[in-house]
Amino acid sequence: MRATNAAARQTGFTLIELMIAIGIIAILSAVALPIYNQYVETGEEGKLANNVSTIEVFQERFLMRNGFYANDLADIAAITAATGWNPRANDGVTYSIAASDGTLYQITATDPGGAPFCIEYPAKDPC
Repeated sequence: MRATNAAARQTGFTLIELMIAIGIIAILSAVALPIYNQYVETGEEGKLANNVSTIEVFQERFLMRNGFYANDLADIAAITAATGWNPRANDGVTYSIAASDGTLYQITATDPGGAPFCIEYPAKDPC
């Protein structure tokens, strides 16, 4: 019977195995990171679109009371004062309603990163 020396036997990964594992992780990261960033960006657009749609509801209520849309509102405070819309959280998004003749208006929401989201109402066309 042959005796084995436990101290002489080494276990672990070779340098090549570690380099291959790191390479696989790098490739997966290169593919997954842009997809994740696009997912986050789409989520931000959805949040802005939801808030803009909410402003639309308040604008329609303003139209019913006054006969024209509120316009030329440069910030959240002005929009809140005119229409009653007030966002739930101060998340750094800026909102404005562009001046018009009172029959249509443009709502622009700009996220903290500077990406704008703009829709013209009541046609709901992108600006």
